[in-house]
Amino acid sequence: MTGPIPAERRSSTAKDLRRLRARRLVLRMTLGVVLPTAAAAVYVGLVATPEYESVSSFTIQSADGVSASSVELLFAAIPGSSSGRDVLLVQEHVRSRAMLQHLVDEHAWLEHYQSENVDWFGRLPSDATLEERYAHFLDKVQVEHDTQSGTLSLRVMAYDAESAKRFADAILAASESMVNTLAQRAREDRIELAQRELTRAEGRLSAARSAVLALQNEGAELNPVASAAALLELRGELEAELARARAELSAMRSTYAPTAPEVVQQQQRVRALERQLDAQRARLAGEEGRGLSEAIARFEPLVAEKEFAERAYGSALASLEVARVEA
Repeated sequence: MTGPIPAERRSSTAKDLRRLRARRLVLRMTLGVVLPTAAAAVYVGLVATPEYESVSSFTIQSADGVSASSVELLFAAIPGSSSGRDVLLVQEHVRSRAMLQHLVDEHAWLEHYQSENVDWFGRLPSDATLEERYAHFLDKVQVEHDTQSGTLSLRVMAYDAESAKRFADAILAASESMVNTLAQRAREDRIELAQRELTRAEGRLSAARSAVLALQNEGAELNPVASAAALLELRGELEAELARARAELSAMRSTYAPTAPEVVQQQQRVRALERQLDAQRARLAGEEGRGLSEAIARFEPLVAEKEFAERAYGSALASLEVARVEA
């Protein structure tokens, strides 16, 4: 039967446990913090190949040509696109797989990062997969956008200063070429669109002019509106003259006999004026509604369409000229 443990022994056991825990804590600290820190210090100080960073600042030039003053490269903005979209296009292109392939093919990217002069831990494995190469590329190339100044900053890490600058210059040149290509394509699209609009405007104007000419030939009136205005003016004059002639006839009848030569002559004059007035009214109304009134109703919309087509043609022609100048 086990008896009670003496107090001295219990105290000794507790101290031993505390010492054991302390040793374990020290061991964990050594293995988890001290040794890795020391190893990292040794690696960085004695083993790791030093890296160099090339920083280039540039901006997307605005449509009016105004840009920040402290920049190393200006890209021409793509016509018809916003500056924010241009920035995203450049950022995506800089860190694209196509850019990596360009650096691999034209600028010895793999040869630099897989060089035997690079330490084993920092070196890109020669058997790295495409995904591993791309992840390594994204780690070495950074591009940031400062929304305050609108400036883009390109950072490229390499194992010597010359290579870092060479890669950065190559990325900038390729990005500028991409933006210029897109800009030229956009300008060509604008010219093509303006040319199509001009062709449509030409067709519309030609059709409108033909319709006006056909109506003029049909009615033998170059301008029914002007002809109608002249007829209305003439009718007004005839109506005024007829009113005077009737007044004179009425005065004569109160003075002369109905068969008096003066009365007969004035009656003939009144009837002649009435016939002239009826003829003008008939010309304006026409037979079965085919007079100047009907011609005007058909003529005015055609003239309005022709005038609109002429303005549209002028606008399309001006747009084409602007597009050609900007190209």
